[in-house]
Amino acid sequence: MFFRKVAIRKIPTWAIVDDFAIERAEAALSADAPTLQDSLDRLFRSFGHEQPALSDYLAEEVSELGHELSQSLGYFLIAAIFRVFIEAFPERLDEVDEQALRIAVETLAADEALRADDPHEILESDDLVAMNQPALVEFVQGHLRDAYDQAEDDVPIEELDRVYRAALVEIIALSHAVISSEGVSGPPTELLH
Repeated sequence: MFFRKVAIRKIPTWAIVDDFAIERAEAALSADAPTLQDSLDRLFRSFGHEQPALSDYLAEEVSELGHELSQSLGYFLIAAIFRVFIEAFPERLDEVDEQALRIAVETLAADEALRADDPHEILESDDLVAMNQPALVEFVQGHLRDAYDQAEDDVPIEELDRVYRAALVEIIALSHAVISSEGVSGPPTELLH
């Protein structure tokens, strides 16, 4: 048997987002294309109301970015990822509290540290998230590539990395907040030391 070091918890099968949910979310956002900014503002307010801890954390991450394109992309992805989860699990998304948020942030950081310290490690932490949420990570990566191509080296790559990391935290946190159709929530809560 082959074992790998991993800190990121496996996402339950009932919480995997499919392509159809992403298509529905994109269609809903495109339907408001003339007023996309208003639609995103409403969606972000709804996100803040339904997921206050996660919303506050992500808003702070994005607000600290210095480049306008990075901020716009971060703001869009935060709202879009939330919309995808609403489309995929309209009645089954629980609130991400402070502890669940801390677990998502710390497990991603711990996994990144594990991989940074192992010269033989071929997978990155985002690869593990992509194995669990392939369609959603592909959606995020596509928007990041588009932004990078649009910026033509004008936007600092560190800022795009920070947007990507914030999106990964959101994906991990919301994935574990999905309740199964039988009423089971994500993996057992554990404390990280």
